[in-house]
Amino acid sequence: MASLKIVSKSLHEHQLFVPFIQYQSIMIIMKRNKKFFILPLILLILMTGCTQLGIPMDTLPWVSNDPIYFKDSFEVTSGGWMTFDDDIGYAGYDGGGFRIWAGIENYQFWSVPGLNFKDTIIHVRAKKISGPENNLFGVMCRYQDDANYYAIVLGSDGYYGIFKTVEGQQSLIAQKHMDFSAAIQQGNSENEIQAVCQGEHLLLIVNGERLLHVTDGSLSQGDVGLIVGNFSEPGTEIIFDNFIVAKP
Repeated sequence: MASLKIVSKSLHEHQLFVPFIQYQSIMIIMKRNKKFFILPLILLILMTGCTQLGIPMDTLPWVSNDPIYFKDSFEVTSGGWMTFDDDIGYAGYDGGGFRIWAGIENYQFWSVPGLNFKDTIIHVRAKKISGPENNLFGVMCRYQDDANYYAIVLGSDGYYGIFKTVEGQQSLIAQKHMDFSAAIQQGNSENEIQAVCQGEHLLLIVNGERLLHVTDGSLSQGDVGLIVGNFSEPGTEIIFDNFIVAKP
């Protein structure tokens, strides 16, 4: 089992511990304020340049000829994803999907396939198998190392956010807290997640509805990945399927 180095930081009134694990670093510090809501935005068009960001659900790459950088249905175990299995977490191929289990409170576990991209549209289907509703799961882009990456996440309770870690300093982008949307299917329901990382633009689209568009120029390229985590209650277990990285 890899050794742990515990670091703590705080953001507003909600503090989570930031552990580092040798094969999968895991970190997030966010305030989840359930008294605040924002309405989901429907438009998928950037105000500047009128460029569409996102893939319509009926033209996803598995049924079209759109340019694809990488895709994995997880039917075979040769996709290059990092796997692990111990007392505190699990990541691995499971029944035609990729399953991640986070066994400790205030921890987030991830896996990356060892690739490198600049601009991407990432699509994945995700479903909670077990664990608390107050969780987080989603995708990563421009992952360079443990201290530099973007993560675009939602929770089984309907909350969502986009955060960055740069030189080990991590924060939400353009949010004071994770926000709520009724577009997210709660509980054990499946969600279709799209994350756009194009230039300085980062977008989260869930079940065809755009929830958040932020800008940040800190990271320009890196790996993609899957992330799962807990807040105060451990045991979040998510199964991912149909992971696709397409050209914007």
